[in-house]
Amino acid sequence: LELVPLSIFLLIKEFQPYIFFTCRNDAGVLIRTERLRTKEITQKVKAKNYWQGGVCLAFADEVLCWLYGTVRENEDYILQFVHPFNRLELLRAQSPCPDAITHHVEQLSGTAG
Repeated sequence: LELVPLSIFLLIKEFQPYIFFTCRNDAGVLIRTERLRTKEITQKVKAKNYWQGGVCLAFADEVLCWLYGTVRENEDYILQFVHPFNRLELLRAQSPCPDAITHHVEQLSGTAG
């Protein structure tokens, strides 16, 4: 079973940046959802010894600049990693983010009412 990160969400709440991500198997079935503080990521991946900080930050900078220049306010998008082509795609969502996902992200971020 290979887990492939499918979605990445960045939420900044009270100046504490978090990354939300989901892992799905090859059939697209959701395996787990995690929330990490950005400062925890470096410790987690260094433990496995497969992360190079400079390379990751340069990639993140390119992706975020691309997103900043592409997305429009009040529109929903889907950012996905396309395997096996190893590329990111940004798609305009045909409908708003489903309530189940919004509620789940709110629970993870501690903002659920």
